[in-house]
Amino acid sequence: MPAELAEGFVRVAHRIVWCTLVTVDRRGRPRSRIVHPIWELGPDGLTGWLFTRPTPVKLAHLAASPYVSCSYWDPQHEVAVAECHAEFADDEQTRRYLWDLFASTPEPLGYDPKILGGEDHRDPKITVLRLTPWRLSTGGEAWRAA
Repeated sequence: MPAELAEGFVRVAHRIVWCTLVTVDRRGRPRSRIVHPIWELGPDGLTGWLFTRPTPVKLAHLAASPYVSCSYWDPQHEVAVAECHAEFADDEQTRRYLWDLFASTPEPLGYDPKILGGEDHRDPKITVLRLTPWRLSTGGEAWRAA
């Protein structure tokens, strides 16, 4: 993944904050919802993180197809899209890390995770979703994994 493209994607995503995340059901029908990920550029590439409710629909969709589309758009028509492999990352260390990351990141990207309804990162009503892009596009440029 070209570093400049990944950095441009993160710049747009973190400015817009909210994205439309689309899953598909076992029949290939799409379902969209609005989510609030944080994206990190690291030595292993780009990773998106979000807290989400483990609803029966979301669990079934991701069990049928672990791929999602994350689309950001603003009124000036700046667009950033990440097509990703999605997996639940519910281990204690990841949950604590993400809880602290959202709590310590300035608003509007960061927020107090207690608004999700729990007192701490162990709340069973939320789960962590890790997003690993296999395709990225923004600013008229695109990348796709081999």
